Amino acid sequence: MAMETILTDPDHLADYTNRFFTEVYPVDEQQPTQEYRPQYDQVPAVPASATAGAPSANADVQWESFGQVMNQNPENAWRYLSQMSPEAFRSKLLFLDNA
Repeated sequence: MAMETILTDPDHLADYTNRFFTEVYPVDEQQPTQEYRPQYDQVPAVPASATAGAPSANADVQWESFGQVMNQNPENAWRYLSQMSPEAFRSKLLFLDNA
């Protein structure tokens, strides 16, 4: 009953959320016994893509095709994304990073 009240009454939900993110709870202040130092030489290698040997299509063409799929059939767009090349994602992320 309490969960239903919280989820259906916006005032209860707002109060609960406010308390959840603003109340302070005491924690034990224990110092770590060992300092964490990552071993960068032991990081696993990045796996090769499934299309490593195949020539990749132009990233812009892939994103334009994805836009068409989103316009025509958005519920299946994830399938198109799963088949895109890593280079296409990398170019999009680098573009967004520079913006």
